[in-house]
Amino acid sequence: MRDSAAILDDEEGLLAADPQGLLDAYLRTGDQFAAAYRAATEQLEPAAGAASVTFCAMGGSAAAGDVVAGAYQDRVPIPVSTVRGYRLPAHCGPDDLVVCVSYSGNTEETLAAYTEAVGRGCRVIAVCSGGELAARASADGMAAALVPAGIPQPRAAFGALLGAALGALRGVLPDEGEVEAAAEPVSSLAERLAPGIDSIRNPAKVTATWLGDHIPLVWGSEGVTGAAAFRWKSAFNENAKIPAFASVLPELDHHEVVGWSEGWGGGFRLIVLRHEDEHESVGPRIQATLDAIKGSGLESREIHAPAAPPIAAALALTMIGDCASVYHALARGIDPAPIDAIAQVKARLAEGP
Repeated sequence: MRDSAAILDDEEGLLAADPQGLLDAYLRTGDQFAAAYRAATEQLEPAAGAASVTFCAMGGSAAAGDVVAGAYQDRVPIPVSTVRGYRLPAHCGPDDLVVCVSYSGNTEETLAAYTEAVGRGCRVIAVCSGGELAARASADGMAAALVPAGIPQPRAAFGALLGAALGALRGVLPDEGEVEAAAEPVSSLAERLAPGIDSIRNPAKVTATWLGDHIPLVWGSEGVTGAAAFRWKSAFNENAKIPAFASVLPELDHHEVVGWSEGWGGGFRLIVLRHEDEHESVGPRIQATLDAIKGSGLESREIHAPAAPPIAAALALTMIGDCASVYHALARGIDPAPIDAIAQVKARLAEGP
């Protein structure tokens, strides 16, 4: 990378290099979250009595489902899962709740899953800013939690989509007070990640600079840090335009750990996401894993979520990764917003066989 500190400490230059305002949208994650949660609670009746909850979504929209599952998997006595694709699981029926999440409302795979859910008589909630999904939900008499349009890119609407999803699931999930309190620590963190905070004191700039020309590898553990790790991966893919990979403990200790053999870590740098609510075995496992792969040359750092409930921790960790990926792009002179390869794939598929 070029002289990243000088570039990242030029606030005016950063803002000029981000014409769609992606960084600003990420820094508003906490505000998005709070507003969308309040709106959803006003738009929808509580959704009690579901036998299961299945999120149907792709890309950044699916991250909302991952966080809900990670935050509540050990506190809700029903299955909560995320499906990325066209097909609905066979178990979904009239007693099951299907939450279809698409910021644009036009995601092909999510629309297919929505159609199947309606056909099976499932309880369906649409979470979107409009588009075809909103239109179909209205025509079919299905519930919809609408979030504001106009966010620069769908991936920057994570806070709004998560807030709306949680609002839609009142009556299914516990601790509504926990959700309502989640936005404040995230908004406080945003002040530390802002472009006017220099590259010595800004955690996202520090991370971007440390990664340099290395490929990011992000580890989480079961729960919200695992969900956040995959969000980091996709953020560096889409915003920084580089390969990135994510894995989750303890699962990675049953295969990936063997791959970090002598000398293979040199081109990578590892970020380990931590949270005080992680299982008590995670800390010792991380150290044992790093000791086992020290010959690989893989350098690592830990990033800790603030002391906060799981939803707030997930929002905070996600925002650090989102901002770090944007700063990484800007330090290399790259506009973080365009996603040309995705557009090319969609255009090719639209042409037909």
